[in-house]
Amino acid sequence: MKPNYDAAQLNLAGGGLGQAEKHDTLAARNSRLAPGDRVAVRIRRSEDRSPYQDFQVPYQKWMRVLDALNWIAENAATDIAYRWFCGSKMCGTCAVRMNGREVLACWEAVEPTMTIEPLRNLPVIRDLVVDRTRYEDKVASLEPWLERKSAYTHFPEPLTHKQMKDASKALDCISCMCCYSACPVIGLGDLTNFAGPGPLVQLAQTALDPRNSPEKVKRALARTGIFNCISCYKCEEVCPAGIPIVGRIIEPLKAKTVHLIPEMAKHSLALRNIVANRGRVDPGALVLQIRGLRALLNLTRIIRLMMRGKINPIKTFLNIKTPAAAPASHILRNKARTK
Repeated sequence: MKPNYDAAQLNLAGGGLGQAEKHDTLAARNSRLAPGDRVAVRIRRSEDRSPYQDFQVPYQKWMRVLDALNWIAENAATDIAYRWFCGSKMCGTCAVRMNGREVLACWEAVEPTMTIEPLRNLPVIRDLVVDRTRYEDKVASLEPWLERKSAYTHFPEPLTHKQMKDASKALDCISCMCCYSACPVIGLGDLTNFAGPGPLVQLAQTALDPRNSPEKVKRALARTGIFNCISCYKCEEVCPAGIPIVGRIIEPLKAKTVHLIPEMAKHSLALRNIVANRGRVDPGALVLQIRGLRALLNLTRIIRLMMRGKINPIKTFLNIKTPAAAPASHILRNKARTK
């Protein structure tokens, strides 16, 4: 018999997929604890002591992670450092990692056992407080504001839902940096120039606005390293605002980058052309289009890839097509013309 979950149980917004199946919904968590039970809280500290400090917090009904931190600060460790302002999912400053996932402390129900750590990919000032400077400097460098080429015709301006549907999603961002912490590409540090999901959401608020100057948008997109995104959806899983960051923010920005700065999209355009021409992904042809004949100089790697079945030089050089080539060409080239 198929389980019947209502919308509240599924909690699809903000990475709730699978919560009902794992008995991890808000109602399920609250049912695990009764008032007076002890919540085991382990917090990562930054002083010269053991990296983690353990606390036993008495549970109260509807207790949030923030409530547990407040109790610890008032009763057990007055020197603990954490950040919060609104307490109601508006300011985005209370984000932490709880049991290995990024959450808003003011919005997340406590669990019987919790390990609370600061966000990743940002310098730690003290305990759970991180330095936002790196994130905010990146946002500022992308110039996320409008530069109009023409004056207002009248106010309010007529804007259709189709024109603003992606930009309006980006406006839900509260700059909590959960996505920035969860992003594995940002975790690579200086190996890439990827701006990160959070800064891209801030940029999308104006870059996807039809009133913005194309020259201004082009200048900003050139600094994003957007094609370093691997579309792993980690950012969407942790976003407390439920923003579809990959599908409605990063992918539209990539499409705009292809249009405005095609040289940034060399790999993506080559892959599209190969699929449109052959009806399949041909790794050998892709490497040749990106790296040219230089790719043939590394014979050891070529032999290793052939032995593992990763490339087939015969199919590559003979331009072997599959039956999917004609429909793939029709779909991909039509899409390219409509963008």
